[in-house]
Amino acid sequence: MTADTTFKEFVEEEGLTFSLLEVDSLKYRKLVERFNEVKLKLRAEEEGRVYERARLVLVLNGQHVGEDLRNLHAGS
Repeated sequence: MTADTTFKEFVEEEGLTFSLLEVDSLKYRKLVERFNEVKLKLRAEEEGRVYERARLVLVLNGQHVGEDLRNLHAGS
């Protein structure tokens, strides 16, 4: 399952036929619950990767600024 997977696709990946599911049945509710849990986990993982990339950019930019400042003072 990916972040773009729909509930229907999720159900079919589980080996079930979506159109045969009874809405509001216990099986349907459990599938919705599992689908939402997986979606939240995938979203959290993606946000973590985005945060880590942003942090890395800031760290690298900070190193460049620090190097530029050191070079500026060294040239004085």
